[in-house]
This record gives sequence, C-alpha cells and structure tokens, in this order.
Amino acid sequence: MLKLLSTAVALSFILQSAAYNTAVEDFHKQRALEIGGDSGWAALTDLQWLQNGQFTIGRAPSNAIRLNAPSSPERLGTLTVTPQAVTLQVAPGVTAVVNGKASSEIQLPINVAPVSAVSVGGIKFSVIERADRRGLRVWDRVSPTRVSFRGLRWYPTSVRWRVDASFTPHQPAPMMRIQNIVGQTVEMANPGVASFVVDGRTYRLEALLESADATELFFMFRDGTSNKTTYGAGRYMYTALPKDGHVTLDFNMAVNPPCAFTAFATCPLPPVKNRLLVPIDAGELDYRH
Repeated sequence: MLKLLSTAVALSFILQSAAYNTAVEDFHKQRALEIGGDSGWAALTDLQWLQNGQFTIGRAPSNAIRLNAPSSPERLGTLTVTPQAVTLQVAPGVTAVVNGKASSEIQLPINVAPVSAVSVGGIKFSVIERADRRGLRVWDRVSPTRVSFRGLRWYPTSVRWRVDASFTPHQPAPMMRIQNIVGQTVEMANPGVASFVVDGRTYRLEALLESADATELFFMFRDGTSNKTTYGAGRYMYTALPKDGHVTLDFNMAVNPPCAFTAFATCPLPPVKNRLLVPIDAGELDYRH
C-alpha cells in the first residue's frame, strides 16, 4: 500500500512538472512574438520627441520630422502639436487608418498598444507620454532590427527559481521615484516588499504598480548574472497580486526590458533596493548571448 501511494505521489509530481514546463514554454513562445512580431519591440524604428508647432513628416530628408521607417511614405503628412493634442493632416494619396476607419485628419492616440495605433501601409504610429515629454513612436514590420531578430534564449527551466515569497504591504503605499533610460524620473506606486529565501539567505524585492488600475505586481531587479549572462541594466518580472500575505516569484519568467532590443524604448531602471548580489540563473538571457 505504501509503495502504491509513493508511486501515485511521484506520478502526480511528474505530471505537475510537465504541466509547468509546458506553461513556461508557452510563455517563451508568446514572449518571442512580443519582441519579434509585426508590432513587437524589435519592429520599432523611431521615437521622435515632439515640440509644439507644425511639422511636415515622412521618410524624405526634406521633412521637418524625418522618419527612419523603411515603409513610411516620402511625405506622410503634416503634424500639428499643441499642449492639448497631436494631430496628423494626412498627405494626398496616403491612406491612414485608425480603429478600422480611414481619415484624412487624425488626432493621434496616446499611450496605446500597437493594435490601437494609426496604420499607414506597413507602419503604425502613436504618441507616448513620459513625464513632461511627448514622443512619436513608430513601428515598421520591415524594421532592420525585426528583420534581423534571431529569437530568444533562456536558462533551463528550474522549479528552484519558482519561489514562494512573503509579502509585506507598505501602509500607506508610497510613490517611488524611478529613473528611466532616457534620463527622466517617474513615480510609481510601491505597494509592498516581497521577501524570499535562497540557500538559507533572505532577499527582498520592492514591488511596483505600472498604473493605478494594475492587476499585477511589477518587479525590476538586477542580480549576480547582470551584465554577464543577462542584460546589464536588469530584468523585469510580473506576478499575480499577493494573496494571504504571499506572492509567487517565478524567475523562470523574468524577461529583458524592451531597451535590450531597441534604441527607441524608455525603459524604467531597477531601484537601488532591488539590486541583488545573488546570481539568479533563470529566465531570459541577454540577447547578445
């Protein structure tokens, strides 16, 4: 009877491990699309910071705002930037579509996913806001970085790096000042700290929220592998919101920030408190490797 019970337990463990490995593999596939897809991070070609005024825009050198996107028309149109909005007057012969509708004059959407951006042929574009700056972000499916994208590499999946952490909330949750890669300082809510144990030693990671209505915790961290086998600036990880004072930190799903793949991202950088000495040999490897 004991032998049968042991066999059943072992079989259950194997099945659970197989299901977990499959879940991680599915995450890796989705992650590759997030980077190398038509509107992935590797498809970015431009981040043009905007000033108030009126500007011609397109791929031709004669434009006031010259785009790098290979698929951009020579003259895309005229961009009018005011404190209230960014509006594109589309050039004759150019078809611009947003939310399934073509228009000759479009108020550009702000801080939206590529699916909600304006489309012109092979490019998509929208406006991002970062602190007190606005920029025009452009994706192109034939971006040189997308065409040369060669996939992602990962550490072998290990259950050792799927750890249960205790979560201590900050009451009230303060706003943490975070520097980004373009030299700005932004504020993000800091709801609490996750504490976990590796080889008998306790480590802590401060949790952040990317927005007021975030449904996940966001962790940015550096560790002993940073600038060696993993991206030098650090990595990102998302988790479910804490439950009963605990949160699962799955470092097998730790990923590189977008700036590992493009010069046109505005990645926030890990806070000082999240710079760990322990090498976390799990998750996404540096793209250069």
